[in-house]
Amino acid sequence: MSLTLKSLQTDMRNSFAKMSLRIDNLDSNINERVDSILLRLEGHIKETEFRFREVDQRFDKVDQRFDKVDQRFDKVDQRFDKVDQRFDKVDQRFDEMDRRFDETDRKFNKLTSDIVDSLSPYFDNLEKMLSNHEDRIAVLEKRH
Repeated sequence: MSLTLKSLQTDMRNSFAKMSLRIDNLDSNINERVDSILLRLEGHIKETEFRFREVDQRFDKVDQRFDKVDQRFDKVDQRFDKVDQRFDKVDQRFDEMDRRFDETDRKFNKLTSDIVDSLSPYFDNLEKMLSNHEDRIAVLEKRH
């Protein structure tokens, strides 16, 4: 029985040694694969970071362009404000002209009324004189 146990023991030791060797090989294969994956992953990480930097730079350029557009819109707004101010001044001038025309019209109407009022007695007198003259001519014509 000792031979059998001894042979079993040797077989088991050989089997454990093979298993240990397989585990060591498996372990080294796993380590190599992990290292390979880590290297590829680091490459992908670097490439991704590079791409993100590029995207960030493009966004910065877009932001700069939008800032320029905003500045242009601000300038346009300022110009429209100036145009509005000028229109307000023109409106004020027209209002002033309307006021002056109204005042001149009132003065003209008053002047016209004053002239008519002052000349009215004179024309009434002329009218009476002409009427009286016509009556006198009619009387003279009847006598002759």
